[in-house]
Amino acid sequence: MRPKVLLFNLPPLGGDLFPVSLGYIAASLAHHNIDSIICEVDTDTSLTDAEICAFIQTYQPTVVGMATYQINIRMAVSLAQLVKRCDPTILVAIGGPQATFMPAEALADMPDVDVIIRGEGETVLPDLVARLGRDGDLARVKGIAFQDDDGIYETAPRPFVRDLDTLPSPYQTGVYRWTDHSGAALLTSRGCTYTCGFCYTPKAFGRRIRSHSVRRVLDDMHACVRHHKRRFFFADPAFTFDKKRVQAIMRGILKRRWKLDIWCETRADLVDAPLLELMAEAGVKGIAYGLESVDLAVNRILNKRIDLPRFAEAVRMTQAVGIEAEVFTLYGLPKQTRESALATLRFVQELGVKIKDNSGGQQLHLFFGTEVLNQPDKYGIQLQSKRRPAYLSPGTDFETDCMTKRDIAFVAKKYTLAGAPYRTKS
Repeated sequence: MRPKVLLFNLPPLGGDLFPVSLGYIAASLAHHNIDSIICEVDTDTSLTDAEICAFIQTYQPTVVGMATYQINIRMAVSLAQLVKRCDPTILVAIGGPQATFMPAEALADMPDVDVIIRGEGETVLPDLVARLGRDGDLARVKGIAFQDDDGIYETAPRPFVRDLDTLPSPYQTGVYRWTDHSGAALLTSRGCTYTCGFCYTPKAFGRRIRSHSVRRVLDDMHACVRHHKRRFFFADPAFTFDKKRVQAIMRGILKRRWKLDIWCETRADLVDAPLLELMAEAGVKGIAYGLESVDLAVNRILNKRIDLPRFAEAVRMTQAVGIEAEVFTLYGLPKQTRESALATLRFVQELGVKIKDNSGGQQLHLFFGTEVLNQPDKYGIQLQSKRRPAYLSPGTDFETDCMTKRDIAFVAKKYTLAGAPYRTKS
């Protein structure tokens, strides 16, 4: 029987945007003559366990895969248990940011998960499925950790895909039902060259950026526009890292006379006035910039280089061309005090940025693969909970040398109060 893969997209991912990461995997599976389907489980799903089980038994997948984050890993573990109850012969695999640096030993706490996929699922999963169809020797599949009756094993890492354009496009290969979503998420590049201590991306991608060609980006967008999707979310960590490439994409949009609504994120030191004017003309409506903190001592220990006057200038230039500026900030950072966290909030307010959505502030999370978790003592972080499943990172369960849980809660409340008028209106 031809192998089939069932890919579960779990909340809060997707929503009104196509689940782009699973889309890449589905397109890659199709390229290798492996059938797959993406099943999206909404936060308020009315599906019962019996209905999910009936679907699994009807589709009869060889493999069930799930993209996991800290926020949905418990749901993934529960769903794996349900899958095994429906059919214990199905191989269950998890991938995504939570899985990339999750310790292999976490499999002992997830008895219904067979495989952890490290890195890029577009290459790992087709190889895994093919190996199951040949001899089932998972030890020959690079980029995974797996468990069997004899124990837990980890294979050698798999090299990155050098040319992203060689990956089949999820938007050009028909893996989505176009009626399911109102907007499209695009990953036009992967990776980041910076080394911020709170972020897992540098380690995940080897401090390199790989990009799709301008033609590929525009072809993907054209496929969406043909299906009446004109709202785009560019999920690149630093979209404007290559200004010439971004200029070419924006000019391509203008040449095609598309009327779009675009959101992206980048660094304040990677934009200038001419680029912002071009982006606004092409339909960019929102740009989110990473600030994190205005405290230079905090930024220094996190290796986050921020020039505050330049940051402020970038925000004002963005607002001047009619693009809404959003600002990512964090509290509970190493060496950050309650006072310096509130100074960050005031700085954002003084720039005329609404304290809502991405600008609403967030407590630092200790994720797998980040320096702040790998070396908590260096950063003055005291982990609070000593017992948790190995598939969970500490998240927000910590205090620092400078902020107690009470201090962190105080700052969180200040952000909530500052954002109250905007949330009331929306």
